[in-house]
Amino acid sequence: MFGKLILAVATALALSFSAAMASEHSFVSYAVTSSFEDVVFEVENAIVDEGLIIDYRGHVNTMLERTSEAVGNKGEKSPYIDATYLHFCSAALTHEAVSADPENLAICPYVIFAYELKSAPGTTYVGYRRPLAGSSEATLAALAKIEALLDRIVRSASGE
Repeated sequence: MFGKLILAVATALALSFSAAMASEHSFVSYAVTSSFEDVVFEVENAIVDEGLIIDYRGHVNTMLERTSEAVGNKGEKSPYIDATYLHFCSAALTHEAVSADPENLAICPYVIFAYELKSAPGTTYVGYRRPLAGSSEATLAALAKIEALLDRIVRSASGE
């Protein structure tokens, strides 16, 4: 009886969470008045503090500047002072998500990004790509846990 009540509450929360997610952007970000390097360092620490391993760090700004001319960009090479993303995964949460629906593989890897704009120096934006997929109750519950993890990491890094 108690287990059914917990499942019903978790399902209701996941469904309401999913409805809110569907009406918003496919990403979440926070503006922080900390240096880009400090924010990225805090993101890395928060990921490790969760017991997770960073698989890859993408240097977006470096890539944009390096490839600007090759793609025919006649304007500014990059809008960023710096920009990066980190990807990683949680085995436990991903197992739960793909057990709910094998197509939930689409949410992997999880991505957290940080950037500082040339037009807004001194402000670093840090955020994550939302895990949007499927619609079953089990999928919604699993994705809500993944988004909670991502938000916890980003809020920790941003001081929120």
